[in-house]
Amino acid sequence: MPIPPLLADLPWYVAAAIPLVLITGYTIFGATGFGSSIVSVPLLAHIFPLAFAVPLVTTLDAVAATGSGVRLRRSVAWAEFRRLLPPALIGIALGATLIVKLPSVYAVLALGLFVTTYGTYLLAGPRTLRRAPAWLVWPVGVAGGIFSALFGSGGPVYMIYLSARITDKAALRATSAAVVTISAWVRVAAFASAGLLSNPALIFLAVTTFPVMLLGLALGNRLHHRLSGAGVLRLIAALLLGNGVTLLVRALAELRGD
Repeated sequence: MPIPPLLADLPWYVAAAIPLVLITGYTIFGATGFGSSIVSVPLLAHIFPLAFAVPLVTTLDAVAATGSGVRLRRSVAWAEFRRLLPPALIGIALGATLIVKLPSVYAVLALGLFVTTYGTYLLAGPRTLRRAPAWLVWPVGVAGGIFSALFGSGGPVYMIYLSARITDKAALRATSAAVVTISAWVRVAAFASAGLLSNPALIFLAVTTFPVMLLGLALGNRLHHRLSGAGVLRLIAALLLGNGVTLLVRALAELRGD
């Protein structure tokens, strides 16, 4: 498979960074069950437009999440899943429209704000949430769907809500995996219909980095029982804050230049 011009023109050190970014994201995913997009997309946004980075990671996410979703399906809290799915689909439709129409600099600015805010939320430490009212599923589901399609990062939004509805840890993990799996495949279909998956460079990267994704998952599964949840969250928070600040600085510099 010949290397597309978009990738052939990258400096070697930038090209070498791409698999490193993805193996980091999927190692975290394998260890925690989430984190691939929230880590990978902000890093890849320094190299590619979001309309390229998000569909690429979403395609890999769909395959990665399906394995977890199928394995854990018996523990899913199906009532919560069915309640969350419709607003999430509405949000995905809105986000898929925004990713095509939103100017690149504003998309990067929004991504910087999002990951900085979420990184700060993680650093604030564990908190006890009261049981969320059922009506909250609509604003949370729509917001999560928008973030999923626009940034590839709706999983944390869903998880915060579901953790305030589901007390059983096994059911929480399984339900989150099911929502992420369906969300990923719906986004793949939406991106394909919008023509975002027809880019030769994206197809090339999706195929060539597939083994990298599998290696990251395998490493994460090995680390799953060795790492504390709090330690992993602090690592993710540090990555997000550093990335968020650099994305904000970049976007603001571009806006000033305009």
